[in-house]
Amino acid sequence: MQDTDVRGSSPAFIRPQNGSSHRSSGYVPGRIAPLRPPPPSQSHAAAEFTSARQEARARLPPLPVNQHRRQAEANRHKNTLICFAISSLSLFVALGIFLGIASKYAPDENCPDQNPRLKNWSPGKDPEKRVFIKKGDLFRLNSDATVHSIVIQDGGLLVFGDDKEGSKNITLRTRFILIKDGGMLHVGAEKCRYKSKATIILYGKSNEGADVPEFGQKFIGVGPEGTLELHGHQKLSWTLLSKTVYFSGLAYGHYSFKKNFSRGLNVRVIDQDTAEVLEVLKFDTHEFSEESLKLQNLLKNGSPGRIVAIAVGDSAAKNLLEETRVTIQNLLGSKFVRGLSYRQAWAFVGVIGGGNSSCNESVRNYENHSTGGKALAQKEFFTVDGQKFVVRAYSEWNDGVPISGFQVEAVGGVILNLLDDVSSWEPGDRIVVASTDYSMYQTEEFTLLPCPKCTKYQVKVKENPQFPHVGEVIDGVDMRAEVGVLTRNILIKGETADTCYREKECQFFNYDTFGGHIKILKNFTSVHLSYVELKQMGQQQIGSYPVHFHLCGDVDEKGGYSFKTYLEGLSIHHCFSRCVTIHATNGLLIKDTIGYDTLGHCFFTEDGIEQRNTLFHNLGLVTKAGTLLPTDRNSSMCTGIRDKVYGNYVPVPATDCMAVSTFWISHPNNHLINNAAAGSQDAGIWYLFHRVATGDSHSLATETKSELTPLGIFYNNRVHSNFKAGLFIDKGVKTTNASADDPREYLCLDNNARFRPHQDADPEKPRVAALLDRLISFKNNDHGAWVRGGDILIQNSGFADNGIGLTFASDGSFPNDEGASQEVSESLFIGESKNYGFSGGQNKYAGTGGIDNKARTLPRNRTFPIRGFQIYDGPIHLTKCTFKNFVPTPDRFTSAVGFLMKNPWQMTPKNNISLVKFGPNVYVQTWNGQNLSMTIVRDEYPANPMVLRGINQKAVFQQYQPVVMLQKGYTIHWNGKAPNVTYLYLINFNKNDWIRVGLCYQPNTDFVIVLETFQRRSSALSSKVERYMPVSSMVELEKNRSDKKFYFDSSTGLLFLFLQAKYNRDGHSYCSSQGCERIKIVTKDSAKGISNCMAKAYPKYYQGPTVITRMPVKTTVPCTKCGTTQMVFTSDPHKNYLLVQINSSGKKELSRGQQAFISVNDTMFSFKDNGILIVIVDACTGTVLGNKLFSGVDIKCVDDYLKSGIPQRSVILLSTRGDVAIPHNLSEALMSLGTAKPPYLQSNGSVAFLGFRGNFKPSWIKLFTGPAGHGLVQIEKYIPLQLEEYGCARAVKSRRKDLELLKKATRSH
Repeated sequence: MQDTDVRGSSPAFIRPQNGSSHRSSGYVPGRIAPLRPPPPSQSHAAAEFTSARQEARARLPPLPVNQHRRQAEANRHKNTLICFAISSLSLFVALGIFLGIASKYAPDENCPDQNPRLKNWSPGKDPEKRVFIKKGDLFRLNSDATVHSIVIQDGGLLVFGDDKEGSKNITLRTRFILIKDGGMLHVGAEKCRYKSKATIILYGKSNEGADVPEFGQKFIGVGPEGTLELHGHQKLSWTLLSKTVYFSGLAYGHYSFKKNFSRGLNVRVIDQDTAEVLEVLKFDTHEFSEESLKLQNLLKNGSPGRIVAIAVGDSAAKNLLEETRVTIQNLLGSKFVRGLSYRQAWAFVGVIGGGNSSCNESVRNYENHSTGGKALAQKEFFTVDGQKFVVRAYSEWNDGVPISGFQVEAVGGVILNLLDDVSSWEPGDRIVVASTDYSMYQTEEFTLLPCPKCTKYQVKVKENPQFPHVGEVIDGVDMRAEVGVLTRNILIKGETADTCYREKECQFFNYDTFGGHIKILKNFTSVHLSYVELKQMGQQQIGSYPVHFHLCGDVDEKGGYSFKTYLEGLSIHHCFSRCVTIHATNGLLIKDTIGYDTLGHCFFTEDGIEQRNTLFHNLGLVTKAGTLLPTDRNSSMCTGIRDKVYGNYVPVPATDCMAVSTFWISHPNNHLINNAAAGSQDAGIWYLFHRVATGDSHSLATETKSELTPLGIFYNNRVHSNFKAGLFIDKGVKTTNASADDPREYLCLDNNARFRPHQDADPEKPRVAALLDRLISFKNNDHGAWVRGGDILIQNSGFADNGIGLTFASDGSFPNDEGASQEVSESLFIGESKNYGFSGGQNKYAGTGGIDNKARTLPRNRTFPIRGFQIYDGPIHLTKCTFKNFVPTPDRFTSAVGFLMKNPWQMTPKNNISLVKFGPNVYVQTWNGQNLSMTIVRDEYPANPMVLRGINQKAVFQQYQPVVMLQKGYTIHWNGKAPNVTYLYLINFNKNDWIRVGLCYQPNTDFVIVLETFQRRSSALSSKVERYMPVSSMVELEKNRSDKKFYFDSSTGLLFLFLQAKYNRDGHSYCSSQGCERIKIVTKDSAKGISNCMAKAYPKYYQGPTVITRMPVKTTVPCTKCGTTQMVFTSDPHKNYLLVQINSSGKKELSRGQQAFISVNDTMFSFKDNGILIVIVDACTGTVLGNKLFSGVDIKCVDDYLKSGIPQRSVILLSTRGDVAIPHNLSEALMSLGTAKPPYLQSNGSVAFLGFRGNFKPSWIKLFTGPAGHGLVQIEKYIPLQLEEYGCARAVKSRRKDLELLKKATRSH
């Protein structure tokens, strides 16, 4: 069947060569050949000119020969000019006509749907129809269709139709689409994005139909030589809030009250600027006339402009005095109150001093125990921030029951202020706003409403928020909520059943989890997906994920692809198994993609060999547990799924499972830049290390070297609202099948791996420090970050409101750990910030805390000791860091720097905070001495022994790690018979460092003592072993410490020898460059008894204390170079921020020592007298332009100064001190500087205001007011500087390090 295309037939679609080995180097996805008219035939043109000349010649009369010749030459010259003119004119006319036609009818060469070779295709709606699109089939789908399946192969092409207006709405329903062997599916192209609405619905149940080999069911599959190009309308994927969104849309929340039999007049007084309910009152004017007088006084003394709502409960008329009725009529404007009678239902909303035009009221008469309906009064108002709200009052009798109530709530939608231009978002789009509290379940979805008055940085949402969402930098840490748009004009959706029907999943889920999936196999021709929405995708079975690159190898230039394979701007939400799976695939770019409300690891690298993949500016949130792998599972799934364990083994959730993560990175050589992990059941970002390749890759590479491989780029990532940890770097997975020796399931979590990166992943080459630059971590229940291994450097990072901010753990325990370093620098730690949290959304714990001891949500529990930086073992270096707001409460301790509690491991004395250092230590390992405790005594302090318990209580050997001081003597004793074999390792000893030790043994013990050098990596000893020889006295032993000698004092039972290092160490390695020097002591003693020689050892070997190096004198001068040099840690580090603080104090606050001031980047501006202080700052440079104090009679000039004395592009800071008489015209001046309406300012009250003079209204504008004596009024804000919206001229663009790193990452092979 040949269908005619009405848009022309000249262009030909350039089809790419199929197969990775035949890929056209110039192929651009979606490009078609340009339209060019064929040139005119040369012979035909010559014939036209010849004919014209002959015609002209035939019309001329005959002339003499010479004259004829001259005339002929003249005519030829003339004709030539005429012909040239006519030809030129014709050419221009033709060209103009052609260009006009071409501009109207010619197809865009970048648009696949405008290929003239395409045939319109309408397969209809036949669920049994199996479609094969093959060679010669070039189809354009222009209408809805339902088929059983579609296979596109052998050069076949399917394109979704589109038009310039984007008016098409095409839905294709099918069980699967398979693209292979040169087949192509196009919906839009990168340079011609799809404008209409395209929906692909994948339908079917798991028990319907057979699986397609390698793909399964309900899929879009791309096989070898297949092409999949999906490119939707480009829109900003996600951004951050720039202003806090309040619970219910109002700063003080919504208000609702309903009560029966509340007799009298129920009254609410509401702040007209904030919608806060200020007073909750009831006046029983039915029974008591004095109650009527109280109400009258309330209204007369009330502030003009205050909102008053009144509702009758039962009856209020009997003793409602006439003068009170008149007062209500005059002050509030009521028309009904004068005639209010017995049991009449009356509801009223009005404004004090507003008159009848500003009120709304309703009356219902009482008849037969009912009023026949509700007396409802309501009126809408605006807050000073511009939020519309309604105040309702109602009163009624219903079946003999009097009911009255009130409501205050936001109406007409809530405006969200955003960091970036969101003009690409449209009414009807669905968006998601992340939690900024401990629970990820405070994440919310909203629908966008039309908003003509919104700027390009604002949207209006239909629903009122159920939780607050922070939109500010608080205490220096960026806690602004992520906001992502979920809607795309290309939608791929899995059709699901109404209820769960698969028994295996139904024990854990009450909904159908059998969604669709997209799977790409190796040797595809081209795959690029951009701005596509994936909903209800993924299946709770291995291999079926929303997007799955399966064993694809290198998918960038290294793999022969001219254009890097990428996913950009995808919205993956409400899905049933992961977000994007990168399986044995390298070089993939995932950018601007959202993964929301999904099961199992979201962005998932599978087998531990995936490398060079770049994840740039992706957002993952609400990552929930799934069933596929042990690490996906929660506690109930972990113990409930036991089909792959050995025997009757019951998995341990805390150690086998419970690791589900938003970013699961199983090989360090991948790049994470600008990503956000905004809520996971367990971890936000988890780096783990597969010792061998797992899964389908097991046969490809036996050793991954992931533990030794240097870390890829880690820059400017943020993690929050995760239960276990924001960032986790530790552990591996079990790489053997379940067996009697180890009954745990394959791929369960395992503690078998340690990150120790070296150059070229070669342990013989130098270490390469892993750099984690700019991590923002807040509101994580357990850990902001847990980092094990080394060398590792964290810098320029902010931690706030975590159970424990940051924990460093070493490679492991000696001798397996070879020694490494960990450092954190230029970072900020906040114990408890001004982000107080909000109950609900599975937040379990709340209490008081912080420097202001206010109510707040808590991590873990009320008694959990919050710590900023936690030392596990070491060595660590903590430098140039700032700690704030670590305040204990009666329920718990709090520390800025703390220690891992219940830690059985020894901390190294090499830990360094600021410049404080300690000495080295000795490692003691004993065999055949289980459950022994070791006592070590320094000869200078025998009265203060240290008792150590072995840390391997169930092992065949024990190990002890006492901290020692160099050039000192020690004795060692036991609480039982001394071990038969003892190893003394010299840890952290440099060349020639020494101590003397005496070990307690039974008399008549025989010794064999040797010095060995142990190579940990090969577990081999050096060929050279030196034997210790006995001497007869201590004097002889001390002649030369380097001699290999020992002295056994039989009178005390002490075996003495010197431990002295022969070789130098490298860096932070525990042992020397030659290996670990150790002394091995073997005894042949059959005697029993306790080997404790302390009673005989001292005072014989007592030494008086000596000072080798004196401690430095404690400084009394403030440290000017301590702490981080950075004031703020944000997710947009290319922007500059200005810290401003405004404190306003009344007379009462001043008496308490609470001073009024304005601070700009810690530069203080103080009051010299009571009055109004104004500071002006240039919004482009942050320079303070001036400050001015208005006091006494000058206060009345404030409004003139604010209106005319401030230049454009200025930040205005205003503070008051004392009980100042606020001029009435100040309200109008503040409105000109950013408030949505003239605010109500109380005379003698306190005012703190942050405003802007310019043609733009920033989201950071803030006004706080308070009546006299009601406490300090404060504002603290971090204001972005040099924004183009301010009108600033950007002479030099800010350096975007993130974009530089993205370029570096995507170019690296």
